[in-house]
Formats: sequence, C-alpha cells, structure tokens
Amino acid sequence: MKKDQYFNLEVNLLNDDNIACMMSEMNAAEALGIYVMLLLHLRTKDAYEASCKPVLLKAMARRYDVDEVAVERVLREFDLFELDEERQMFRSSYLDRVMKSLEEKRKMDIENGKKGGCPKKVAKSAETPVSKGRKPTENQKRREEESKEEESKGSVSVVNNNRSNIETPSLVSRLADEGNHGPLQPVLPWEKLVDQLSTFQSYMELAGQHSGLGKLFVDHQKLILEIFKKHIRLYDKGAGLLFPEDVKRYFSNYIAAGSVTCRTLRETLLKELENTVDKDVNRFESVVDGRRTYLGHLIPVDAPPRPDASAVWDDVKKRWAH
Repeated sequence: MKKDQYFNLEVNLLNDDNIACMMSEMNAAEALGIYVMLLLHLRTKDAYEASCKPVLLKAMARRYDVDEVAVERVLREFDLFELDEERQMFRSSYLDRVMKSLEEKRKMDIENGKKGGCPKKVAKSAETPVSKGRKPTENQKRREEESKEEESKGSVSVVNNNRSNIETPSLVSRLADEGNHGPLQPVLPWEKLVDQLSTFQSYMELAGQHSGLGKLFVDHQKLILEIFKKHIRLYDKGAGLLFPEDVKRYFSNYIAAGSVTCRTLRETLLKELENTVDKDVNRFESVVDGRRTYLGHLIPVDAPPRPDASAVWDDVKKRWAH
C-alpha cells in the first residue's frame, strides 16, 4: 500500500473533549467532516504540516463546498490543531501520534525482511554436541569464537559506559559552570511577555487580520492586551506562559475569528470604550432666556437627546445634524 493512502482513525475519537465541544457548538456532522478533511490534507504533506494562509483555506473550502468560516473555526477555536502564526503553518498532534506508530511498524516490517511478517526462521543443522565427548564441528567452533568476541566487546562497552558516567558532568553542573562565566537570562513574568507582544509588529498585524476585529484591533492594541491579561488571571493560565512563543500561541487562539473568547473580547472592548466616552454631550450648550442654544441655534424643548457633542439642531429637517 502506498505511503500516502491511509492513516489510523481511532474508534474513540469522538470521546475527545475538544471534539465534543466542537460538535456541540457547531453543526456536528459538518464540523466532524471538516476536521477529518483537514487531517487528510495534512496526511499528504511533508512532515504532516501544511499552510494555513487565508487564500489556501478559502480555496480548500471552495473545493469541498464547505463554509470558509466553519473551516476557520475548526482550525483555530477548539485546540484541535497546533498553529504557527509566524510561519502560517498548522499541524495535528493526533495525526503526528498515529503516524508515529504507523511509521515505527513500517520500519520494523522493513527490518524483518518482508512487509507485515516476522524474521525468517533459519533451519537448524544437525550437529554433534560437544557434551557427548565428541569433537566439536566447524559450526560449533565458529560460534564459540564469535561468542567470545561478543563477550569481549561487551566488557569494553561496560567499561566505556562507566567511564562516561564518571567523566561526563551532569546538566546541572554544566549550567553551574557556565554560570560562573556569565549570568543566565532571567525568566520574565508573563505580564511582561504579554506587554512585549506589541513589539512584534509583523506578528500583531497577522494576528489582527485573523481576529476579524478590524479597526478596533488596530486602534486599541494596548487596551486589548490589558483585557487579555484579565482573561489570563481569570482562568489562572499564567503559570504555563514561560516564553514569548507560549504567549503568542495563547493570544492567537484567544483572538481567533469566530471563537467564544474573541466575541467576549469584542463585547468587553466596546464596553470599555463606551465607559471612556464623555457622557456630558451638552457641555458646549448655552442657555439664553431659559432656552437651550448651541452655536446660536435654538434647541426645541421636545428635541430628542443630542447623539454626540458636535451635533447641531436643524430647524428645517427637525433633527440633529453635523
């Protein structure tokens, strides 16, 4: 069978919590079909890794007649795939695991001499045992010499291994020695790593494109990162964020378009922005003879509330205008 024709699909696949969550939040049959479609796509790629550029995902969705948004959700929202946002590549830990077992079995079959078989048995030749007082045969002599050689090699190997254990310093001692020559870089708190995201301009631009937030993301990155910190504290995820790559991976999943966390982020962001807007829209008005005016324009008593601080009442159209 050709190498790229199959992979193992485990019967308990639907018991996975992430898949169960995906099927409960989406159309179950469509979501599962898209997931298997992505696995099949990865199966044909070198090192089981493929590009997740938007144009390629769109082409894939069109080819299999599925919704592009649904493909993005399955890929990004339920932790079923590992995404490298900088390289715009994705892979599957499930596929990597089952293919590793398959490759090891295939390698063993090759070593055994035939596919799916066991080593061929070698017919035993009739030999006269030495224990019966007879002269050893040529085969017995040769095997006895080979056995002695193997024992000799084994002794040398044990000696070398013992010497290696004695002479090779442990990792801890090597780090300690290196520490004598120069200080190790300190591990930054996860809050600092989140703040550093704003310095990765190309990454943030790409993340913003995948978030679907548009101008909200461009204009309010600092506020978005602060909301992201609150999310990390709320779900106690800080202990697992040790390196910039960890923070990037978590942030990419957090703002993935169509995800629950992205929708929550949008709502929180709009609420925060609304709270920062000055509610006193009448602060530039004047009162003349008991009548409200703005820039010399009278405001009727029954006029609706001003929509913003720069609106002017239009006496002709009887409405607020700019």
